[in-house]
Amino acid sequence: MNKLLIAVMYKDSPQKALDILKKEYGNVLTQTKEYDFTFTDYYEKEFGKNLKKTIFIFEKKIEKKDLVEIRERTGEIEQQLSLDGKRTVNIDPGYISKKELVLATKKSQSYKKELGKGVFAHKVLGFNGEVKTFHHTFKDYKLLSTFFLSWYPS
Repeated sequence: MNKLLIAVMYKDSPQKALDILKKEYGNVLTQTKEYDFTFTDYYEKEFGKNLKKTIFIFEKKIEKKDLVEIRERTGEIEQQLSLDGKRTVNIDPGYISKKELVLATKKSQSYKKELGKGVFAHKVLGFNGEVKTFHHTFKDYKLLSTFFLSWYPS
């Protein structure tokens, strides 16, 4: 079974977003340590510099198809927490299973599978006793691959 995974990128604190996410999706089982998000300047115009990120794995079990609704909801939360028309958090939902880590995205690419309503499944990591990365695996997920490999949902 797949466990809900949600990555939250922020400048100041993820707490407001995390409080909403916990109300909607339940308890967090584990999380990465907060880390500096220095892998791209893509978000600087909207968020500024010195971004942080934490990835949370929730108790909630989901199916791949559930990512459509969850991605739409996390987008609403991003807007709800926006200030002066700019997001204060970037929320990327997905799931982790014994075989893969998949994120939900609104950005289409040939290696992503459309799930519906403009939401695509982006397989970021594969697991088979070791971690398989891809040319499109985000740098921070590569660096955290040991964390993901050592944690399998029950």
